[in-house]
Amino acid sequence: MNSLSERPVGSRRRSLSEIRRVGIVGGTGPLGRGLAARLSYKYDVLIGSREERRAREAAEEVTRLTGRKVRGATNLEAARASDTAILALPDQPTGELIQDLKEELDGKLVISPIVPMEMKDGRFTYSPRDSSAAESVASILDRSRVAAAFHTIPAPKLLAMGEKLEYTVPVAAERRETFSEVATIVSSI
Repeated sequence: MNSLSERPVGSRRRSLSEIRRVGIVGGTGPLGRGLAARLSYKYDVLIGSREERRAREAAEEVTRLTGRKVRGATNLEAARASDTAILALPDQPTGELIQDLKEELDGKLVISPIVPMEMKDGRFTYSPRDSSAAESVASILDRSRVAAAFHTIPAPKLLAMGEKLEYTVPVAAERRETFSEVATIVSSI
């Protein structure tokens, strides 16, 4: 990833032990619900969506699945209320949404599992660009600590709560400290 700007003075950065709430932006799809389910055992989880009703329905589903209280809100509210945000979004039109959330994500840890994929003839096709999706996110969220992770776990496996996850999950981050924070979150699932 390209160099990220230094953390601004007075930012809302937290240590590993202080991360309490994870917001899943765009969390109503299989990846978002699966991450919410797995993370709910360690963190307070807030599922975000453009439509609050859909977020609440997804949160209720995850709560039934896990027995852990998960809440639903708009993407804006999820970003604002969380210590860490995971962008469970499709590759396009991610930029506009992230720009809209920039202020709420300022100084926070943001994890991007986004992969540039396009639906063609009923199948997903990888569509590489000059930079990674996480680098694109970091260029917009220049005052957030952006990392990439969760690309290698199939969403249906995340939702299969009876199954142990045995996947290698690469983590990419500009700074060692950010890497450690994300690795701790990844390990919690």
